[in-house]
Amino acid sequence: MYLPPQRRSYQPYTPQCDASGNWIHTQCHHSTGQCWCVDEDGQYVANSLSSRSLRLPKCLSRCERAQAHSLLSGWTKASDITNVLPRPPQCEEDGRYSVLQTGGAVGSCVNPMTGEMMQTATQSTTGQLTCPSWCDLQGHQCRPDGSFVPLQCDVTSCWCVSVDGQEVGGTRTLQQTGQTPSCDRPLCPHPAVTYGALLCHPVVGGRQSCVLVCHHGYHNALPVSSFLCDSESGEWGGDSAPLSGACQISQPLQMMSYSQLWSLSSSCSQISSLQSLLFSSMTSRGLCSVQLPVSGSLVSVCDESSVRLQCDGDESLKLTVTWTVALSDLPTSDLPNLHDIVLFLNQSKRLEGVHRLLGNIKSTLVSTTTPNFSCVHGYHLTNDSEGCVVCPAGSYFREGACPLCPRGTYQEEEGRDHCNKCPRGSSPAGASSVNQCVTECQRRGLRCTVQGHFLSAQPDFLSGRWRCFNSEGAELEWTSSNKALTDEECSVLSRFQVVGSDLIIRAEDTDVLQTMTSDLRACLQACAEELRCHHVALFNSQTQCELYSTHTLNTHCTTSQQTTGFLGNPRAEVFDWLSCSMKVRGGASDLLVFRKTGAESSSRSVRTVMMKAVSGVFRTQVFSSGRSSLSDVHRFCQDGCSRDTCCHGFILNQNSLSGGSLLCGWLTAPSVLMCGDQDWDVIGHGKANRICGAGLTYNERQKSFVFNFGGQEFNITDSALSTDSKNKDYQSSIVTFQAVYLNADASSSDSGSSSCAAAEVSSSPDSSVQLKFASLSDDDVIVDPHRKLSALSFWLNKKNYDSQHALLWCLTRCDAESQCHIADLTEADSAAFFSCTLFPDTRVCGAYDKPVRRACRLLLDRAPNNTYTKTVDLSGPVKSFYQRISFQKMLSYSVRNRVSVTENNGALTQGFRECERRCDEDPCCRGFGFVRDTKSPGVVCVSLLSLGVLTCDEDVSSSWKPQDCRPSAVKSSPEPLGWYFKPVNQWTAVPALCPDFHLSPTNVSLSEWRLLGDSSILVDPSVSTYDVVHISRDVATDDNRTRDWCLHACQGAESCVAVSLSETEFATRCVLYPDTRACGLSSAPDSSRPASSCKLLIKEPAHRVYLRTEKLSMVTKVSIPGHGILEGVAVETVLNSERKSVVQYVGVPYARPPIGALRFEEAQPADWSGTWNATRPRDTCLQPGDAASDSSSEDCLYLNVFSPAAQGGRVPVLVFFFNPSANQSPALLYGSTLAALGNIVVVTANYRTAAMGFLSTGDSRLRGNYGLSDQEAVLRWVNKHISLMGGDNSQVTVGAERGGADIASLHLVSSSSPPLFHRMILMGGSIFSPALVDSASSSKRLTLDLASELGCVTSDLATCLRSAPADALNAAQTKLMAVSGPFRSWSPQRLSTSPLSYRGVDLLLGTSEHDGLIGRARRIKDFEVLQGRVDTKTAFYEALSRSLGGETGSERLKEAATWFYSLDHSPTPAGYNLFSRVLNNATRDLFITCPSLQMASFWANNDANVFLYHLPANSALNRADVFVPLDVQFAFGVPHHPISSQRFTSSDRRLSLAVMTYMSSFVRTGNPNPSQVWEESVMPRWHPVQSSESPPTYLEMSPALVQRRGLRERACSFWSHMGATLSREAARPRSESLTRKSRDTRSSNPSRY
Repeated sequence: MYLPPQRRSYQPYTPQCDASGNWIHTQCHHSTGQCWCVDEDGQYVANSLSSRSLRLPKCLSRCERAQAHSLLSGWTKASDITNVLPRPPQCEEDGRYSVLQTGGAVGSCVNPMTGEMMQTATQSTTGQLTCPSWCDLQGHQCRPDGSFVPLQCDVTSCWCVSVDGQEVGGTRTLQQTGQTPSCDRPLCPHPAVTYGALLCHPVVGGRQSCVLVCHHGYHNALPVSSFLCDSESGEWGGDSAPLSGACQISQPLQMMSYSQLWSLSSSCSQISSLQSLLFSSMTSRGLCSVQLPVSGSLVSVCDESSVRLQCDGDESLKLTVTWTVALSDLPTSDLPNLHDIVLFLNQSKRLEGVHRLLGNIKSTLVSTTTPNFSCVHGYHLTNDSEGCVVCPAGSYFREGACPLCPRGTYQEEEGRDHCNKCPRGSSPAGASSVNQCVTECQRRGLRCTVQGHFLSAQPDFLSGRWRCFNSEGAELEWTSSNKALTDEECSVLSRFQVVGSDLIIRAEDTDVLQTMTSDLRACLQACAEELRCHHVALFNSQTQCELYSTHTLNTHCTTSQQTTGFLGNPRAEVFDWLSCSMKVRGGASDLLVFRKTGAESSSRSVRTVMMKAVSGVFRTQVFSSGRSSLSDVHRFCQDGCSRDTCCHGFILNQNSLSGGSLLCGWLTAPSVLMCGDQDWDVIGHGKANRICGAGLTYNERQKSFVFNFGGQEFNITDSALSTDSKNKDYQSSIVTFQAVYLNADASSSDSGSSSCAAAEVSSSPDSSVQLKFASLSDDDVIVDPHRKLSALSFWLNKKNYDSQHALLWCLTRCDAESQCHIADLTEADSAAFFSCTLFPDTRVCGAYDKPVRRACRLLLDRAPNNTYTKTVDLSGPVKSFYQRISFQKMLSYSVRNRVSVTENNGALTQGFRECERRCDEDPCCRGFGFVRDTKSPGVVCVSLLSLGVLTCDEDVSSSWKPQDCRPSAVKSSPEPLGWYFKPVNQWTAVPALCPDFHLSPTNVSLSEWRLLGDSSILVDPSVSTYDVVHISRDVATDDNRTRDWCLHACQGAESCVAVSLSETEFATRCVLYPDTRACGLSSAPDSSRPASSCKLLIKEPAHRVYLRTEKLSMVTKVSIPGHGILEGVAVETVLNSERKSVVQYVGVPYARPPIGALRFEEAQPADWSGTWNATRPRDTCLQPGDAASDSSSEDCLYLNVFSPAAQGGRVPVLVFFFNPSANQSPALLYGSTLAALGNIVVVTANYRTAAMGFLSTGDSRLRGNYGLSDQEAVLRWVNKHISLMGGDNSQVTVGAERGGADIASLHLVSSSSPPLFHRMILMGGSIFSPALVDSASSSKRLTLDLASELGCVTSDLATCLRSAPADALNAAQTKLMAVSGPFRSWSPQRLSTSPLSYRGVDLLLGTSEHDGLIGRARRIKDFEVLQGRVDTKTAFYEALSRSLGGETGSERLKEAATWFYSLDHSPTPAGYNLFSRVLNNATRDLFITCPSLQMASFWANNDANVFLYHLPANSALNRADVFVPLDVQFAFGVPHHPISSQRFTSSDRRLSLAVMTYMSSFVRTGNPNPSQVWEESVMPRWHPVQSSESPPTYLEMSPALVQRRGLRERACSFWSHMGATLSREAARPRSESLTRKSRDTRSSNPSRY
């Protein structure tokens, strides 16, 4: 269907709204062909844009978005009903909120549109939570059941509403008019129309007229909108019925075409050759493709159907050339809108090209069409021709419209061009589900078998009586009984029919088998058991019973006058009617006679399993089926044949010819009988090289079909066919019954009489056929007499064939059948015949997990006697192109055959070719394995009947393997070893003849899974953790079972949380994912309300993606092995307007308190037991500058754990070392916000620092590095216990800030095994910090200074220092640090480690403009001021100035630094302040910024992932806690904490969201970017530092989040070049040169630490 020619120009986008002015969730711009999703406010839903796709984006409703958001992130709106109820919210099928939202014992009644709570749910008398209906909640006019009254009125007007209460546009009528709209609901069964309503008029004359009205913005996809309902039958009239999906949103146009009509001077005889030549020439000259202007890609614009030639006279042809392009092939980046497309596809170029192409052919251009826009197959144009609508489920596409699927068919998918035939029963017109296919039994609500057939015994629930039904569902009224009947009893009774008028009473010439006293049931039971019983008579109040035999005496048949000639056969005897009456002796008034169905055969004739005779019919009798019954014809035919010595049997046939006919064909010496009633071609399991139906062939000369009836021929024209037989498969629809009956003494019948036709002499088959077969012995087969095998059956008359000729005939037939593999010749059931049975290949032996390591044997239902198997010819060329499969393991597949292959002298190549040929020649083979079996010698060729389930894809490099991929005994590499599959289009067309394999059923509850919409998914090719399973198409026949198998495979792995499903050429592809959710900033930079969202990352596109909704239960108590119970608490974390529960365990001891004898000792394992209250914070560690306080002490080795509640599995862990000051709120850096946003477990831990953590005498007395041992103890605790709290100990990131970051960096060169962490975040610290480690001598001097300050002038220095009061010790170290520089402070001792131990760790590090040594010493200075020592400030600045001379104290370097930074200042307050800022900058460069840049470059050059940031000056510092670095506050979400959020701006909160996104993404994946495809306009990509990159790239943590280079480039160049040179020159005395040199070379080898 095409859009009328018109010129299209660009049209601006117009929002699509419903009748109430609300945004429609799916928006399209028809001029560009793009569609996207919006929310209720019209805001674009990220990543929902689709461009010129046939598939509209799956736009979610408000409820569905809330549901998906809750499932993915765990966050709920503070105003959501899910704030008080379990999440996610419950949604209806149409996407609205369920009015009743329940959660355990509580429930709420909500607005289905918005989810806003309207009232609390109440309990019914049964204890169930209930809500009023939506109609009642609004106070509208409602029916007693709570549904909307279709006609709603107020004081001014009346209007119609749909089932969901929405006003139907155009129906509002003013009350003053005195009229009301017709709004009745249909009386016929009808679906709820999505986006529309059915409005009906009152019933008139038993009919109700209804009209379909689609809501504003939607279009009716059906060809009609009016429907008639028959109120009496309750059925829709004609073939029209409303469909639930009839109202569709308009999609952009999908195709464009234009054509040229030419007149050619050429003969009509050249049409075929000329048409092919023209198309190939067009293709070769580039007229069938166009190159796009931007991408340069080629797009096809024609195919073979584009060129059409028609005769236009003897020497004239009409040529039509049509160019068509799918708009989905034209990206908007190349051609933004339809007008551009029209201009680009220039007609003139193609006009000239065709003209040149026609060359010497005399041609004239008749006409050209302007470009027409249209829809692809399965869609049709809307009434306004502006868009396309898809044919909904329940309809199919035909000639530009969407008619309903006719009765007996269904269509579950949109946009299809056919309807599927019901597998059983029938369906109403417009069926959209196979579940609507019901049998007559199911439709009537009777007792049915699993297949839907009538069960014999049926109860009548109204009367309480039982009665019997026959197989057609007809009630046998005479069986009505008060007693319950069984199916067994009724199956006997249903074999009988009451004989009415066709009865001859008081007959004298009858043959009675038995007279007995019995009731009705016993009498009929006796007849049923007696094979010779034909009918019974009951009399004397049904107490006397007579059984009559099948003898001809007991029936009397009369016919009409015989005529001759039927369908062109003059010899056929034709009877207009036939009537046969039963004879009985009695004539009592209460006489009842019952005839047994199927009892027509006498002892002389036996029905065979065969349906057809190839020849042998010498007399044909024809009866009208309208005036003759099949049973009477059977009887008449049998009696006639029995009186003719030449008749050896007969064929009985019922057909639809000439209004319905019954044929009886008398047989004499039939040469071949065939078509057993269970043969594979008869029951529809496959085709064969024969005809078992009507036996029609087409007579080209007479333009009619020829019907062969046992050698007799009849001509069939259309007039002879019934109406319902036309347009069907004639072979199957003409004949409704056919069977061959043979006389019991057929073998001794005299066919040699001169009056009988002679037996047909068969030609001798070619004896060479026997060379193609091999005889089978008992050792070659497995015999299972109970196995039902597919077969083709033939009976060969011994009068025509001797045993040798019969065998050759049988082998020849097998050779002619592609599916035949075995031929078996035995005696038939009739002694006059041989039985030739053909079987397909029946070998099935072993599977991947249960291999049979020997040749496979055939399966038969009989022992082989005269049995042969077809040999495989391997000499021909390979017919199929077999593709290697990358999977290493296959489950649930079956092996057809197993053949060993020799590997010597190039035999492997030949063996591979023969393996291909074996699969070629086996129609059931779908692939093969060419593998080495380590448990048997050599290589084997394994033919595969089914590829089954394939796992362990060798192309997947992911370390995450939920499937068992351990090495097996079967090796499939290197090539040519491997598994190979045959092209799917060459798989067998008759799968029923191949062994049947199915996926094993799985126990999967879909309530534990959620199908995600497009807006919840991001396709990111960089996803590296996934696993792939392929389910071969031959076993993936049931979509639901295949889906369930994949979901079950995921459920088998605790860490698997998502599954995507897609289709490949030969399999359903299931991709399993662990938790790949990416959460982060999702609001635009100009948004006033910063927001975050979560997406599930998948590696590749998929048509269905399922997320596991099963969550780990929220646990606030855990048992710590060896200790006891840890009691935490669940806390609601707030982020903007959303909430999420986080379980907190605070104040958890990870080591024994380092007090008393444990002061200045390495951390010792914690020794608590019983129950530990982890709901209150513990003291922080004492630090220089802390005053005596209750909040800091030596007893400080505690950690805090923040774990998101209700996780889907274990999540990555961030261990962050942080020592809050004594006067600081311990909750400031609680990790709840970061844990909730990033879906990670956050652990914050205290550790000893300064003298408490690193005091050393340089010998065994006081070894130092106690703070470092604290951090390692934390990591060991996390490694051992964090899984109990939802953390994954295999994904641990270490983080720290400022001096703690310097210390934590030393773990990079530690040698812990196994590794206790995998990534590191350093915020203001580096392993290259000049003052990071100290020498033994320097440490000893510091210790002696402290001892002197404390008065420890004893020989037992360690004991004295351990016994000093903690506060005194802290005050003393504070005093010393106030006058010393960074090179004279307590630092870690140098470590000895392997230089390789630090490699491979992902690193994120950075600096802040607000950081500096002066700022870090603020608490120390404040403490000194409180002590009255104001002069220490000058001493501190002098010490900092001296540190500019480096470790060596080089005066020349200090002077150079003074000059470089302009440190000279005037003796004024302003000059002093300037000096302070410059000194802070200089020391920041030397000790923080430049070492961080140096570390970033070094790590990048050692093949590690490195990400660098810098926080520039930010006004937020004036509003933030001055004792916590601003970048750390952003990372922990401090701007979002309720107690501090008011101190920060919206821009600060957005920046904090971005930083938390980057940090948590890095913890999860080692990459701070949540995804490669996350919108850069929202979250700019953070680029890693590249190896050899100078200066390194860094992310500027400002609101703009921009990438920069050259941070402090000049300053760092000064320190790395001049600083190093001058330091070396100042290195004295000579004896210390090696030590000092080693310190100078830290920049090139941090492993020296």
